[in-house]
Amino acid sequence: MSWNITESRELEDAISRLKLRLAREIGIRCGMTVVDMGCGQGGFTASVAETVGEGGRVLAVDVSDEYLTEFEERLAKHGVRSVVTFVQADASDLEGVISDKVADIVVSYRFLEELVQPEAMATIVKQMARIVKKDGKVCIIELSTETRNEAEETYVRLHKESGDSLFEPKPITEAMKAAGLTSIEVRKSETNIWFSPDIARRDLSSAQVWFDAEVEKNLGQSIDKYGMKYPPLLVFSGVKK
Repeated sequence: MSWNITESRELEDAISRLKLRLAREIGIRCGMTVVDMGCGQGGFTASVAETVGEGGRVLAVDVSDEYLTEFEERLAKHGVRSVVTFVQADASDLEGVISDKVADIVVSYRFLEELVQPEAMATIVKQMARIVKKDGKVCIIELSTETRNEAEETYVRLHKESGDSLFEPKPITEAMKAAGLTSIEVRKSETNIWFSPDIARRDLSSAQVWFDAEVEKNLGQSIDKYGMKYPPLLVFSGVKK
């Protein structure tokens, strides 16, 4: 078996390159105002902030400040701390927190899978649509669950067994339509991030998942045999008219 990533730093760099590429592909440009929903440790926020530059503005929303130290360290590492404002708030309840039509683009990167209450997804999408400007774009990036090999299947199963909510495309597109968005598109973005069993076991924090005894029992042999690979990402986009 051949893996293209065998060192921790390689995995971190590959994920950073992926996020920066996605930020550009979804249409983020220099000088824009962007809202990043469910910012977590700030990996995608940093890529968005790099892309908008000093003339832009990023509002990074998360319900918890649990990762705020890591978030600020990451932004400082990328030299974009001055561009970003952290907003601690529930993404499904931003009335009075973030005004209507303030953002050129509202984005989320693998946020929906983290929802403790998956039924809140449609409400969150409505908030994203409220916040974006007329003719602005809402973009939601999530894992594809249509796997093509054992390494991708193991990655997806690991997230499911860790309690993540992996949505199928239809509920997301329906929520976007219900929120009044138009020109809705779904496209796949390849990742080419295939990492060795050692990295899978040692650096799952980079992949935002964690082992426990049950996961080890169910998936340990598969990880040892195939490693893990990021499946393609699904990029959902819609325009506010």
